[in-house]
Amino acid sequence: MEGTRAGPIPTLEEPLAVPAKRRRGWWIPGVLVLVALLAFILSRHNEEKQFLELLRQARPAWLLVAAACQVGTYLCVAGIWWTVLHRSRIKTSLWSLARLSLMKLAFDQVIPTGGVGGSLLVGRGLRRQGANPGIAAGAVLLTVLCFYIAQAVGVGASLFFLWRRSELNNWIQILVTGFGVVALLIPMAILWATRHREWKPGRFARRIPALGTLLKAIAEVPPGMLLNPGLLARGVLLQLGVYVLDAATLGAMLQALGQEVPLSTVFVSFMVASMAETVSIIPGGVGTYEAASVGMLNLFGVPVEAALAGTLLLRGFTLWLPLLPGLYLLRHAARRPVAGGQAG
Repeated sequence: MEGTRAGPIPTLEEPLAVPAKRRRGWWIPGVLVLVALLAFILSRHNEEKQFLELLRQARPAWLLVAAACQVGTYLCVAGIWWTVLHRSRIKTSLWSLARLSLMKLAFDQVIPTGGVGGSLLVGRGLRRQGANPGIAAGAVLLTVLCFYIAQAVGVGASLFFLWRRSELNNWIQILVTGFGVVALLIPMAILWATRHREWKPGRFARRIPALGTLLKAIAEVPPGMLLNPGLLARGVLLQLGVYVLDAATLGAMLQALGQEVPLSTVFVSFMVASMAETVSIIPGGVGTYEAASVGMLNLFGVPVEAALAGTLLLRGFTLWLPLLPGLYLLRHAARRPVAGGQAG
């Protein structure tokens, strides 16, 4: 395909070059918030007993439903990359791309770069699937664009739902403002850079995490690929599928705890918590996500102890359980050389 060069796509090692001490420091505020939230619940004796009783009586069948939903999220993300590769006539397995999705999740949770760093890591895996540098770079950057567009659509629907119920309070409006800045800034910056490939960042800009790696990737992208209507539409729909399946996972957790909660309520609560995670500087939004999720579910009438138990179960399935295999795959992949991709 036109617009590609033979130079290598940014490697796995580049965005991983973050001091271990700094990575540990990023987790501290979120852990403190999460501990404070747990302490608040457990310090109230009746709610502590109800919280532990809910966890003991969780119905395993619904946990299996939640696990199936999570498998679906990895396949949806992999589907975005598969669509790009298929358009370039590169044959690959959806399941092998789902492994890359797991790797991306692990990296994004460990190092907060607005989803950009983890996406760049996928480029190396796509090269192994046969993509040339331009196609691989385009696929991972298209994923970033679809992530923010789909999240904006989901957040917009949630805000309309809250507005109709007259529950659009001040803290949600502040959260939306912060989210709007992030959701506009990153996609606009990527699209601007694709039209100004000769731009060189100044001294201050070079301090932004993964910026240099991102610019190298953008230089490889075929012209017009990121604004291809067909690719964008399919990618946004698949990313929306991720949000729906994640919200369904939360709904399954609440069902496992014996809570009958409308799907609309679960989706809105999930999207508001997702906003909190996006604007947070803490890896994975640890602490901020849980607080927002519990607050929203409680606003809609779910008991605090049930909201917390459901949220913690959700986070276990979406963050903690996939983290170890994801980091293992990252470490294993970092040791493997990248073969030259075929022409797109």
